[in-house]
Amino acid sequence: MDLIRVSNSVTMNDVANRIDYFYNRANEIHDLISKDEMQAKQEYTLLHREQNREYHELTLVRNAKVIENNSALWAYRNYFGHLHFIDNKNKNLVWNLDEFSQGKSWFDLFVNKQEE
Repeated sequence: MDLIRVSNSVTMNDVANRIDYFYNRANEIHDLISKDEMQAKQEYTLLHREQNREYHELTLVRNAKVIENNSALWAYRNYFGHLHFIDNKNKNLVWNLDEFSQGKSWFDLFVNKQEE
């Protein structure tokens, strides 16, 4: 799935789909741990880099005005703020993958509050 480009046209649905992608991919990698832990760690590393690139874009000063005026992008930036990864070692793989679930839980709660 393609990363979200910072623009005024980004919707909450776009963000939800991207967060679902991270969540689903993390679950796939989690399932891989019991079959091939080394491959799972490599896949997690790629997923972590992918999310890190997107978070970086959302924190650039040049994008600040658009993000502050777009609730979907604001929520997306805050989703990443709820991901707290620890050292990328095999023993921490489950923890790090679970962070995508934690971030999604925050996002889902945020969206539900917005809809009330």
